[in-house]
Amino acid sequence: MRNGPRYDAAAEGRALLYSRTCQHALRAAERLAAAQHANPGRLMVQSELAIEVGISTTSLAQIVQPLRKAGIVRARRGPFGGVALARPAAEIRVLEVVRAIDGFGLAGRCLLGFSECTDETPCPAHPVWKRARALLERQLERRSLADLAVSVAGKRARTRRLAREAAAVTPRR
Repeated sequence: MRNGPRYDAAAEGRALLYSRTCQHALRAAERLAAAQHANPGRLMVQSELAIEVGISTTSLAQIVQPLRKAGIVRARRGPFGGVALARPAAEIRVLEVVRAIDGFGLAGRCLLGFSECTDETPCPAHPVWKRARALLERQLERRSLADLAVSVAGKRARTRRLAREAAAVTPRR
């Protein structure tokens, strides 16, 4: 039997920073921010949002609930229903979305996957990870969903431009 620190078996296969659900929630929030900019006040049909995020409507419903509880989105059922941001995108911090889905989970995660990693029992990476984690949280607190939507729109535009340029250079057969 081995004595010493134990790795957290539950952390196996888990994303280092945020859960897959949180990543989907961030994508959904970004899409809602973009929709709010294009059509203020309009509810987005959940099936449409699920397609844009790349998840099932069932998975989206599981994301919408905690976001609604946190006051980030509003949702309405029925034939004229849908989902929208509850406040202007510029007033919603990216960190709010992360905390609504993953809680304060990032603070308790060990970079090396140890189940016990605190200031009292640090892993070798703990001092660096602690500073990096605090910096990341400050950046997410500073960024709004409006900022995120603008960044994603820029990335999509660059990706389309590069694809067009690549297609123009590629010889046809």
